[in-house]
Amino acid sequence: MTSPFEGAGLPQSGGRPDRIPPCSPAPTSHRASPPGTSTRHRVTKAVLDRLGAGVLLLIAAPWLAVITLAVVIESPGPVLCRSRRVGQWGREFDLLRFRTSVDGPGQPTRLGRLLRRFSLDELPQLINVVLGRMSLVGPRPQPLPVPGPGTDAAPPLSVKPGLTGLWHLGASPRWDLDRPVGVSDYAQGWSLAVDLGILWRAICSVMRSGGAL
Repeated sequence: MTSPFEGAGLPQSGGRPDRIPPCSPAPTSHRASPPGTSTRHRVTKAVLDRLGAGVLLLIAAPWLAVITLAVVIESPGPVLCRSRRVGQWGREFDLLRFRTSVDGPGQPTRLGRLLRRFSLDELPQLINVVLGRMSLVGPRPQPLPVPGPGTDAAPPLSVKPGLTGLWHLGASPRWDLDRPVGVSDYAQGWSLAVDLGILWRAICSVMRSGGAL
């Protein structure tokens, strides 16, 4: 079946489009309009992110309730862990995850290991997507810079950080969203088909290996 990345306006390399090998038949054959970074594309992505995250939160509501109760019962402490991150254009926000250890960065609990294995500890991050702080697809949220001699600050992200991206899917380096050139190529080549393809591959990755998004 045709890959969801074909016709999505991805940058060309060596006369052929950079593609991510499909893990299984993609759920859509949507062909997007020519990509770009216009206001229309940015607004479209923001609206789709919030709608998608809102729907996912509704679907995941029973899981959220069960996990919240399980975290409270297993060990004392807050249900959510908050870590400060830098988002689009240097704006700071709290990254939200279910607590998976007794003291935050320590050894994960039995429940915590299960949540991490299936990326269920990441579900609260959908709240940040609904609030417009994150995107479903994008580069990793950047940690706060540590001031010190000889420390160069990373350039601010021109797109919102995402729940998932291409860093774990074995993609071409030019689409590595942890590198400025990858972020630039992604922003200029964005289309609905690209995001759907990345999300589909991320779901396949989790289902296949129990790895994190």
